[in-house]
Amino acid sequence: MNVVTILKRRASDRPVGTFLGVLVMYSAAITAAIYTLLEGASPILRVTIYAWGPMISAGITVWLLNESVRDWLGQLRNLKVNPRWYVVGIGIMMIGTEFETIIGLISGADVTVPAAPPMAYIRNFLITFFIAGALEELGWRGFLQPRLQQQFTALWTSVGIGALWGLWHVPMILAGLGDFTVFWEYMLNIIVMSIILGWLYNSTNAALPVVMVTHASHNMPPIGSPTGNIPGIFNALSGDAIFYVLCASLITVYAGSQTLTRDGTLPTVPGQLKAHLPVSGRSAE
Repeated sequence: MNVVTILKRRASDRPVGTFLGVLVMYSAAITAAIYTLLEGASPILRVTIYAWGPMISAGITVWLLNESVRDWLGQLRNLKVNPRWYVVGIGIMMIGTEFETIIGLISGADVTVPAAPPMAYIRNFLITFFIAGALEELGWRGFLQPRLQQQFTALWTSVGIGALWGLWHVPMILAGLGDFTVFWEYMLNIIVMSIILGWLYNSTNAALPVVMVTHASHNMPPIGSPTGNIPGIFNALSGDAIFYVLCASLITVYAGSQTLTRDGTLPTVPGQLKAHLPVSGRSAE
């Protein structure tokens, strides 16, 4: 029995564990490279290679499971979705990013527009969507979420993925790659954002492009920068975190914690052959 056969058997027994194992090994290897071989490389290159971890880990796991890598990647072609979902996803992220500015304007604060060079908005979106952060969604939502939802509610699945997602960023935080806030606030932000992305993924029947566009929208700089008369609450918690908490709470009440969908259905596991599908129904909350 060769090594590949052994790995495939273990992956069949523990697909999620296999994904996590590959992710840890890949992330550890790239982190080591960031401090050695890639020490002088550009920050974009180092962040990009690290960001491929969830996608590569999911692809390897799907292959080890003898499932359809083509079908799993086919989520990228799932474009038959009402355009309003793109508007909703982009809108939530943009309002969250501008929430402090909006409240500042209402309270009479001065606002500088634009807060960043115009090309920074286009550059950040394109880099995130095509080569960096948005590709993570092939792992987080495109692989992990539908499998965990076979055992847990969609809400707890999204919370768990969010916590993992946040902790996975720690090596980048320590390496000074990225613009991160206070760690506990960052974790709260990314967990509630995971609930929002999980809702979009389930509600669009696994339309991964919607999730990726939403993810990329979150990575754009704010348009406005308020100064002066800003409510004191923003000294304790950032505007985007407050807004995303409100959105995640409303989504849970509106769609329900079991599936985060109004019709109570969940997407199938992409790439999974019929022989692998569970016989029993979804577990109760």
